[in-house]
Amino acid sequence: MERLNITSMVLGLIWVVVSYLLITTLMSDWFYAQPIWVIPVTIIGGVIVIRILFNQVFKVDFINKKYHKNQNRRK
Repeated sequence: MERLNITSMVLGLIWVVVSYLLITTLMSDWFYAQPIWVIPVTIIGGVIVIRILFNQVFKVDFINKKYHKNQNRRK
C-alpha cells in the first residue's frame, strides 16, 4: 500500500478553501460568466497538480519526516 503524503493533502485542502473563497468573492463576475465546468476544473485541477508535484516530483513530506525514508527503493 502506498504511503500518503500528508503535506500534499494539507496543501490540497488549503487550495480548495482558498480557491473557493477567491472564486466566490473576488472573481465571481468573471467565473460565473464562464461555462459551468470551469469552476470545478479550476479547483480540482489545482489539487491534482499539488498531489503530482509532492508525490512524484519532490517526493518529500514536510509533516511526516519518515515519508522519504520509507519509500520502496531498488536494492
